[in-house]
Amino acid sequence: MRKRHMTLIAAAVLALIAGGCASMPDGGGEWKTFEKDERVSLKVMYWDERSFREDYGNLFQSDYPNVEFEVIGLPVGSDPSLTVTELYNRHIEEHRPDILFVDKHRWLAEEGKLLELDPIIKRQEYDLNGYMPAVLSKLREEGNGKLYGLSPNFRSFGLYYNAALFEKYGIEPPRDSMTWEEVFELAKRFPADGEGNDRVYGFTLDGFSSPLTDILYSLMAQNRKILNADGTAVGLEGDSWRGVFESIVSVARSGSFYLPTPEETAKRTRFLEDDRFLIGKSAMTYRDHLYLRRLGNASVDWAVVSAPVDALNRTQSSAYELGPAFVINRQSVNPRAAWEFVKYANSGEFAQLKSKSSSDFLFSRTEYIRPPSERDVTGLYKLDPVANATDEFVALEPKLKVDMAQLIASELRAAAEGSKTLDEAIEAMREDGNALLQQMKARRE
Repeated sequence: MRKRHMTLIAAAVLALIAGGCASMPDGGGEWKTFEKDERVSLKVMYWDERSFREDYGNLFQSDYPNVEFEVIGLPVGSDPSLTVTELYNRHIEEHRPDILFVDKHRWLAEEGKLLELDPIIKRQEYDLNGYMPAVLSKLREEGNGKLYGLSPNFRSFGLYYNAALFEKYGIEPPRDSMTWEEVFELAKRFPADGEGNDRVYGFTLDGFSSPLTDILYSLMAQNRKILNADGTAVGLEGDSWRGVFESIVSVARSGSFYLPTPEETAKRTRFLEDDRFLIGKSAMTYRDHLYLRRLGNASVDWAVVSAPVDALNRTQSSAYELGPAFVINRQSVNPRAAWEFVKYANSGEFAQLKSKSSSDFLFSRTEYIRPPSERDVTGLYKLDPVANATDEFVALEPKLKVDMAQLIASELRAAAEGSKTLDEAIEAMREDGNALLQQMKARRE
């Protein structure tokens, strides 16, 4: 009798455990799918209410009319006593959103604040075929190997070129997987003479900052390190930097790469004629996918290939950036409904609807990428992402990376203009870069 009594108790305990697991995504039971007629209220942390409803909410409610949304804005303002992470944590604790829309979520995952999605995806057999592998790879990097969020969109850069100019001068056009050094050698094949409207450049990057800083950010994303191994000093060691610096100085001195003056980059108002590629006076430029909006109104016969790559790793691109991801608060009181929304916002059905109206067209569901001009833009996303890419500045002050890039760009300009030798410029990069590191250290202390 005692044995039978203990068996019944054990069975009851197991039943309770199984019942609990059935309601949890990472338990052992079935996680019941949220039905369209269920009534629930979801708290969503997004830019603002109007944007959320226009971007996602209204479409979701057309399928799930009984779901109400309470939109919580992102934390605004600043508190000198709090880090950005602490500010977000306080905001989340105060408002307790079910769903968060965030650019980076590694820290939230590491603190155990997010619901892992892999178990739910596996149980519900949510189809991720057609979801861009590069996006999934970078999302798993954010989660240290696990999936905690899904990004409906992604960002990418490419090398745009003027097909008519390449044909006119009988030069073979760019191809995918070129290096920056190869791009600059190609630019030097264009004539560097002519004045005014007759002047054509092999490469330009007209914008609100020095083109050299954009190129440097691209190179840094290829895992080329500016600092030494322990991050205590500026290194810039080895041929990987020396070679590309020589290439930049060479193309700038040739006249084929237009380097705007500091006064030009400081201009806050821009017109069509300020962008040489758009008016047909530049053979190549390096831009993100949003540049396609401007090209849609230009009369340039353009095409695009992949962003420049590392010579030792031509199959992988460092030009991808995740769009903000939807993640689910582990403490959500409505996890099934929250997952239903995240699932919908990242579905092929949603991407298909948005592809007809959205200007941000690089959907993670790549089948529904519809560029404004219907041209081939697969160069923007055909390569794999660089594996295990790390940002050596992530643990330092965010401004340090910007200051370091601007310093290196300034010294490269000096070398290109002849006021310094390249050796002198590199030495100044190290000396002044170390001073920036010491200033940051002093501020922290």
